[in-house]
Amino acid sequence: MSALHQAFLRDFRQMSRNGGLESGGVERQAATTADGLNRQWFAGWLTARGATVHYDAIGNQFGLFELRPGAPYVMVGSHLDSQPRAGRFDGAYGVLAGASVCAELYRAASSGETELTYNLCVVNWTGSAPGRASSPVDVRRAATRKRSDVVEPRPRRRT
Repeated sequence: MSALHQAFLRDFRQMSRNGGLESGGVERQAATTADGLNRQWFAGWLTARGATVHYDAIGNQFGLFELRPGAPYVMVGSHLDSQPRAGRFDGAYGVLAGASVCAELYRAASSGETELTYNLCVVNWTGSAPGRASSPVDVRRAATRKRSDVVEPRPRRRT
């Protein structure tokens, strides 16, 4: 097993503790304490790997790996929140897998091992699992600016 694979499994086990159930599943509905703990853990994970973390107006969480200022972003991800008493892979696997790929590509590009012509973004959709938050359609419409109350997820330039 590669070191990257081992690191992914270690990180996934650690993340699964937030809201973890004895059955092996999770209870991590949107806007709960468990969801908040997981979002904090994930923000720390992202920043430790070089990403800048941003949130839009409805709480979608974006990890931005900027390699080329002004270039478009390729976005991957899913949701860290869960259905009530869900399996631990519900959404969270997609977020961490995408983030792991983005972090490794960012590392390789930053060290000159590869060249990318785009920036990378991993997203944790808020309330994507129906239950406590708005519908999954609203979450994605907000992120694609089809709603007027959304902040663009790109970092602001400091002058």
